Amino acid sequence: MKHIDPQAAIRPTPQAKGYLDTLKSNGAFGRRVDAYIFAAAYALKNNVEISSVAFRGRQDLARMGIVDEDVRLALEAAVHTVQKRNGKPEAKDSGEVLDILTQYAEAGLKLLKERWQGKTGVQIQDDIRKIISQ
Repeated sequence: MKHIDPQAAIRPTPQAKGYLDTLKSNGAFGRRVDAYIFAAAYALKNNVEISSVAFRGRQDLARMGIVDEDVRLALEAAVHTVQKRNGKPEAKDSGEVLDILTQYAEAGLKLLKERWQGKTGVQIQDDIRKIISQ
């Protein structure tokens, strides 16, 4: 299992960043990075279909080191497990693990945006508690 370099940058697409800004401003999440990581975990848990993410227009959101080490380890293990379950090869290096994680974050964010359409920050937080307890 490969690990993500804590110095690696988390780089969402402009569309994702726009929704991350919304989630922060409505109080659903205190930090955009937390929403992005949650979206990745949500997609990994649900084995969501992913596709490649264009590099164009992406901007640094944060460094992976800001994400708790135990959370990073859980995400790395989830990427490894899902790749194996889907018959795909193990990631070759830290960068590939982060690329795969980004694909899941982008896919998860799209699903969550649909799920949370029209909901307030408090309603989203209530839904997050439901998702976590499932």
